[in-house]
Amino acid sequence: MRLRRTKAELHYRARLKVSDGKPDLTGVWNGFGGSGQDAPNMLPWAAKIVADHRAAEGAEDFEARCLPGGPPRAAPYHTSFFATPKLVLMLFEGNTHMYRQFFVDGSSHPKDLKPTFYGDSRAHWDGDTLVVDTVSFFEKSWYDFAGTPHTKDMHLTERFHRIDFGNMEMQVTIEDPGVFTKPWVINRTTNLETEFDMTEYVCNENNQDPDHLHAVTNTASSVVGTQSKRLPNGVPPVQAKKAPTPPAGPTPRMADTGKVDLSGVWVPTSTVLPSDPSYQPWAKKIYDERKANKGKDDPEKFCLPNGAVRVNPLPYKIVQRSNMIALLWEGNTHSYRRFFLDGRKPNLEVEPESYTGLSNGKWDGDTLVVDTVGFNDKTWLDSTGKPHSDAMHLIERYKRPDLGHLNVDLTIEDEKAFTKPYTFTRSFTLAPGWELQDYVCQAVLDGVY
Repeated sequence: MRLRRTKAELHYRARLKVSDGKPDLTGVWNGFGGSGQDAPNMLPWAAKIVADHRAAEGAEDFEARCLPGGPPRAAPYHTSFFATPKLVLMLFEGNTHMYRQFFVDGSSHPKDLKPTFYGDSRAHWDGDTLVVDTVSFFEKSWYDFAGTPHTKDMHLTERFHRIDFGNMEMQVTIEDPGVFTKPWVINRTTNLETEFDMTEYVCNENNQDPDHLHAVTNTASSVVGTQSKRLPNGVPPVQAKKAPTPPAGPTPRMADTGKVDLSGVWVPTSTVLPSDPSYQPWAKKIYDERKANKGKDDPEKFCLPNGAVRVNPLPYKIVQRSNMIALLWEGNTHSYRRFFLDGRKPNLEVEPESYTGLSNGKWDGDTLVVDTVGFNDKTWLDSTGKPHSDAMHLIERYKRPDLGHLNVDLTIEDEKAFTKPYTFTRSFTLAPGWELQDYVCQAVLDGVY
């Protein structure tokens, strides 16, 4: 008897092969459940640290401070894969709402890597299994709930295998001779969520004062001295390096659709808006107060998301497919936005208010038009403190006139805060050879780096 396939499965089968006949891992997955057991085969010094962490009730757990758990830690939230032929993104809903990049372009790990929370990941296909090789981890990070330590020589290998439409298996191998007597192998599974999409989880929104954890920390001698030194006035403005001269050449296009290809690493030419909105009296009063106190309460200083309008001096990266575009941030919260191009409508019942809103896009000739709604009123439009309300409606028009330039026309409608729509243009230049770096605002704020 032939089973009837669902519409979602038929759609998946039509797009199953993303490149060279390899499976498409794209989709929202229901986390990666693990055994929850402590690591086996630990050397005595490492086992003692785990015991001390347990005695301190995990008070030094970086995840409790809204810092990245670091792979292969599996948080109890959803994870989205977004696959292109040469890059696979792993987008997180929980913990820090950040992302990982798996480069499937034949490249090797760069030399002289700086240790980071997520490490540097290079991948290749072994049959239908994506094999991800990751090195150069920040030694203080916690990659499991027990706080198992690791050294600078830790080597992580992950094998992702989508065994059918709705199921994926993952095998993790951790090699670290300074911690284990032999490699630690973990097997996990996950299932596809066809009727679910990730929401915006902002950990540090409700965890701005981790000092309550320190009292417990002091009960365990091995972790005393690792307490953070939080910056009371927030994180100072980031210093961006000089952008390269943008390359010349024609506008690139997608091979499968012929649409303009917006992909690349982009650097904003300016971060402050060129004019002020026409404000309602109450909003003008808030703006004047923020300017007078010189940005004292700037949410960016305390590692809250910039939202969909404000940009940071650090670069941005666009990753494009025909049905979705991901916009990755290097700076601020090192998070992302997603532009859905599949005709869906924003579901404000699930998430009526968020920092970045819900974005849907469509092509108008060679212009990508992105319509975003569902904002909260907590972000600033730029570093001068321009406010908006929760009624903000954002329309962006992305245009790539040539190889090296990207222009975005923005129109903000906000009947609560503005007397009329606010329109301006923002420009970016392409940075060939650049890649996004691991910037973790919360780590700077907490004095962890």
